[in-house]
Amino acid sequence: MSDAAATARDAGLKATTIVAYGLFLLAPFNGLTAIAGVILVYVRRDEMRGTVWESHGRNLVRVFWIGALLAVLLLAALLQGAGGLLFELFRTDGDPSPALIGGLAVLVPVLALAALVFTIWYLYRVLRGLLRALDGLAG
Repeated sequence: MSDAAATARDAGLKATTIVAYGLFLLAPFNGLTAIAGVILVYVRRDEMRGTVWESHGRNLVRVFWIGALLAVLLLAALLQGAGGLLFELFRTDGDPSPALIGGLAVLVPVLALAALVFTIWYLYRVLRGLLRALDGLAG
């Protein structure tokens, strides 16, 4: 491959990586742009192999799948808690047991803390990767 073609390919991969990071930065507000970002990375993944952009692609894919797994786990815990409360409300004619209420009172702050820790980790990985991509460094 000529130097001009390699430079053009590298510039295209840099642009793709920066766009993907931008889509990931928008995801906390709408939840869907990360899907577009990870699809973009998967489409260009073969071209990224052996370049500085490969580590950025790996970072974005890892952040996406860890985030998706954590979102499913948090949603399952919330649905189980809400479903348990609704079932208990119907079963007891609106007078749930104090143990259930206490359990939910503990569950909500724990899940909120988990979501906060994940959000900090997510923003760190995405912002750090974006800044390194803008400088042309490995992710």
